Amino acid sequence: MLLMLYIVLGTMLMYFIHLMLPKVLTSKINKDFSNLKQLIDDNPNVPNHVLRIHSATENLKESLPIFFACAVLSIVIGVNSVPYALAWVVLRIIYLACYAYKLNPYRSLAWLGSIVCLILMALNLVI
Repeated sequence: MLLMLYIVLGTMLMYFIHLMLPKVLTSKINKDFSNLKQLIDDNPNVPNHVLRIHSATENLKESLPIFFACAVLSIVIGVNSVPYALAWVVLRIIYLACYAYKLNPYRSLAWLGSIVCLILMALNLVI
């Protein structure tokens, strides 16, 4: 179960990088790291890939609580969900790259795979 704890901590790091990446990429335009959403709405000079990374981050926010709930419950109950959790993290990283570079069919497959991993993690808890 120690490996699952490392996956959870690594996911927290991945989420932090997700949140900071658009701000770092727009640091030349936005020196004070103010509200990124407002910068995207107000400034037409924001690169398209930054907008896409921001959208991928918003998408991650929707599935992250489910992942954390399943991961923490698997640690507490003692269920081995490491393969599903690791696959979820890898697929979310692939999703970010595919979203940023407009690889649409692969982006959808990575998203679908990550959802399947969440379902398998949840089923693993009850079966």
